[in-house]
Amino acid sequence: MPEKNRFSKLLEYLMSVTELKNATLAQELQYDVSYISKWMSGRMLPAEKTEKKVLEGISKCIVEAADEEACTSLLSDYQVDDCEELKMAIFDNLEAECSYVRDLQKNTGLDVAPKTFYYPELTLSQYVSKMRHPVLRRVQSLDIMAAIDLMAMRHEYQLQITQVENVHVPKMRGYPDVRYSMLIHVQPEKWDFIYDTIFLIHLLTCNTYINFNLYGDEQAAGRVIFTVKDDYAISGMLVGTDRCMAVNVSEEYENCRPLYRNIQALCNKERLLFKKTTIKEMIEKHNYIHSLLSLNQRGLLGHMTEHFLSDELFEEILEQLSESGKLMAEPEALRSIQRLSRNIMQESHIKILIYKTAFYNLVVNNELDFYNHKVRLTVEQRSRYLEHILSLYKERENLEIRLINGRFVADFEYSDSQCVFLSDTISYLRLEGEVNNILLINRSDMRKIFEESFEAFWNYDEEVVERDRTIVEAYMQHVIRGIHLVE
Repeated sequence: MPEKNRFSKLLEYLMSVTELKNATLAQELQYDVSYISKWMSGRMLPAEKTEKKVLEGISKCIVEAADEEACTSLLSDYQVDDCEELKMAIFDNLEAECSYVRDLQKNTGLDVAPKTFYYPELTLSQYVSKMRHPVLRRVQSLDIMAAIDLMAMRHEYQLQITQVENVHVPKMRGYPDVRYSMLIHVQPEKWDFIYDTIFLIHLLTCNTYINFNLYGDEQAAGRVIFTVKDDYAISGMLVGTDRCMAVNVSEEYENCRPLYRNIQALCNKERLLFKKTTIKEMIEKHNYIHSLLSLNQRGLLGHMTEHFLSDELFEEILEQLSESGKLMAEPEALRSIQRLSRNIMQESHIKILIYKTAFYNLVVNNELDFYNHKVRLTVEQRSRYLEHILSLYKERENLEIRLINGRFVADFEYSDSQCVFLSDTISYLRLEGEVNNILLINRSDMRKIFEESFEAFWNYDEEVVERDRTIVEAYMQHVIRGIHLVE
């Protein structure tokens, strides 16, 4: 018996889990039952012009036919919380598999892909399209290893490579069972300290919702290898900035497993560029305090943080979080940090770059990042917070603040919401998101890159970075006056 195609295998699995009968599905779709049988056997795909309607109908029937046990199993498979999300996830999965088989038929005349296929040469766009295999729709126990010379590619291909993701996965939650390790070649001497650094922050931010780790080693130079454990692999050699040669694509276990293991062996602690942590862990291990006590403190702020709190407002927020049970550390430990922060602001030389949008978002969204926990402030509290920053800035010559008027790089529309804290000993990133968003810079070469990048940002064109103290003060006063206008 010929092997079934991927779409028919998935449809058969979903119908077997829910015990949905061919006749029931045919009746709901208003199709002859023979069509269902042909889809199940792999002899036919849903017609292209009615594909979306048919797949939506199948997804709806699957969910409605599921009893409690089957529903629990499918919710776990697709890592979603309710039936509406499950319908969307199943539809996305069916659509991906149907499109995969249809493209295969058009390009090769086959319903089932050869276990291994060789291409002498592909453009990077063609390579990326083959990376987007339907197996990536899986969000439970998905394990990926990649060795990609990402920084040697043209910018548009960097973005295409890093947009390979599960399209139905909501990013507001974490998916620890989706593991993705990427090895890249880091060359500080060739680094674009504006574009490449912002791209790197974008890459890390886009992957906070999964278990993502980034490694650096020259072994990734000239390579474009992407493998899903035991399921799928594509590998090639990078030629220039936009092409690959000697590309192998395989769904064979015997080919996927060695590639996976070889890259896995390279992804060790010494090559790890960023180490995941939490604010709680940083406080308990005294890393947070060490970062405050270090010399050459610099900050790039995409949102407003706890660093500029007056003692009075700090105590109000502390009491609020204590009552709600959301406090992330012992109150006395936080009070010690607050006292230290106040003294640092008074005595140390600090450089701070703040996006204007950080002020705007505080005014409109009412949210302050208090040790990586979002706290809503009243109008009066927001005014006091900003007035305290303004008073510090007026009184302390050692506190330098420059305002970022816009984006450094047009490619990244939402790149202005992240925070980077740098010092001579401990440097870390605080990204958007609720999980995996605190990253310690783990290697000296990467710390050097971020230090050089900060100086490039700091001294950027005056049309983007405002450095005149009078204008900076005037802007803060304008924001304070505007707080009451948005209520």
